[in-house]
Amino acid sequence: MSSANLNNIYVGENGRIQLSGLNSNIDFVDVVDKMIAARRIPAKSLEDRIEKNDEKLSALQEMKSLTNAFKDAMANLYGATSFDKSKNIFETKQVFAASSNPNGPASSAGQLMGFVATNAAATGSYTFEVSQIASKHKLASNTIAANPTDSATGVTGTGSFTIGTATGSTQITVDDGDSLTDIRDKINATSDATGVQASVIKVADGQSTLVFNSTAEGVANRIELSDDAGSVLQNIGILSDATTINVANEIDVGNDAQFTLDGVAITRSSNNISDLIDGVTISLYDAEPDTKIRIEIEKDLNQAKEAIISFTEAYNELQTFINEKTYVDPDTGEAGEDSILLGNSTVKSIESMLQRLVGSEAQGVTDRPDKTDYSVLREIGITFVTQAEATDDLAINTLKIDETKLNAALLNESNEVMELFNFKSTGDNSNLTMLNFSSKTTAGQYSFDIQASGGAITGATYTIDGGAPIAATVNGNTITTENGLSYLYTGSGNANETMTANVSVGIGTQMFFSLQDILNEETGSLTQEISSIETQNTGYEKKIDIIDWRLEGQRESLLNQFINMETALAKMKNIQTSLDELMAAGKNNN
Repeated sequence: MSSANLNNIYVGENGRIQLSGLNSNIDFVDVVDKMIAARRIPAKSLEDRIEKNDEKLSALQEMKSLTNAFKDAMANLYGATSFDKSKNIFETKQVFAASSNPNGPASSAGQLMGFVATNAAATGSYTFEVSQIASKHKLASNTIAANPTDSATGVTGTGSFTIGTATGSTQITVDDGDSLTDIRDKINATSDATGVQASVIKVADGQSTLVFNSTAEGVANRIELSDDAGSVLQNIGILSDATTINVANEIDVGNDAQFTLDGVAITRSSNNISDLIDGVTISLYDAEPDTKIRIEIEKDLNQAKEAIISFTEAYNELQTFINEKTYVDPDTGEAGEDSILLGNSTVKSIESMLQRLVGSEAQGVTDRPDKTDYSVLREIGITFVTQAEATDDLAINTLKIDETKLNAALLNESNEVMELFNFKSTGDNSNLTMLNFSSKTTAGQYSFDIQASGGAITGATYTIDGGAPIAATVNGNTITTENGLSYLYTGSGNANETMTANVSVGIGTQMFFSLQDILNEETGSLTQEISSIETQNTGYEKKIDIIDWRLEGQRESLLNQFINMETALAKMKNIQTSLDELMAAGKNNN
């Protein structure tokens, strides 16, 4: 008697349970699975490709992130335009301050004044002497025999008074039973309109004082008061008559700030001054006559240096990553374990382009006999790490900095270092200010001819390096060239004008726009490469689905054939059994 294989049970689509090989002793489920597995080899090959592509996608996404970080590092080094120079890291300013008093000890400069300089501030030195700082007008009532929340109208009486400053005024009504706290709250509810705030001080149990403060400093913001109905303010000692402030209760009269700048007398109503020196905000903290505070406004070259260092670090992170993902052992010629991007033409193209840009020249750098003109990065101490210098293979073609050389360049020729990196336009007409440029803007000498009449520009042409005249686009008071260079015109618009502008395109500018192109969400080479692999995977997945769908049908068909065979065998066995029984019965009868 043949034994049945009970290890495999097959459940058909109709839910019927079938023992695989019960009659044939053939494990047909296993046989069919192996047949289907063999037929599924093309799908398995596609799955392997998807897995490989997923590894590439992960690496490319990381490379995109590093490239984006590199672009961000170049954001301060390509010469982005702004009227206040806020986007130019080479124009960052720092302020040094020191104090001295010929008649005795001097407080430190930081105790007397504070300074904040923006990029728009010009370098230079200034000397201050503060004789008086601005203060807020402050008045106090007499001491009133009541707690802050007790009814005070027994002393104040009832009525109305007007309170205000140059900001505005309002009328306050004191009702029967009002406390000092009630009066305070009525005043403070209108402080935005009046420029006056009130507070209540509990002097002792059963004794309080009402205090008025102007919200702004200076003589122009002194508090103005008058009793309109009743004598509330006179009753509490703030006014000596209906309109006159009681000087005895005037805590601070509200002064203007008084100081000198390089010997010139200056008065301001506030201690925070931003209209004295362009790009510099001054804060007055205390007055000390005869003490001189000298400030020096200088370029903060450390900011520029940090930006340059950040650029090299971001470049090195990207280059090291590319080296790792495309590594080939120079001795064995075998690809590294992580060389998932080896042979990828997009990665190779990006790497070559970036190395070419780092080693390229700034375009149109002005040649001045009295200056050191930098046109390549190696002139300020930035060079490639050679194979001989590299501590490991992943460091090859990264950047290194000679800090001594970079420091000297920034200290002695900071404007030339700026020109090496930035986009720059220098024109000879103050009525034209550069607004913007684009990745298509080229270096050269631009000569503009502007026609104007009736207070407006009527037309404009320009040439580049003496070439044929080209019509510029005019939009209001803005003039734009075909390659994206635009200027703001601030002239009268009643006379024709000309301007010659020398334009240079630094290495930082070239890099920034190249990185921007690589990362473009529609046309960028890195973006397109990622999209191409994703599309490829989608196609593979569709093919796998089709193969699996077909194989599922084939599997069911094969299983049904085996089941039919098992059924036929079962019937044959039943017939054989019946025949055997008949033959056995016949023998017994004989």
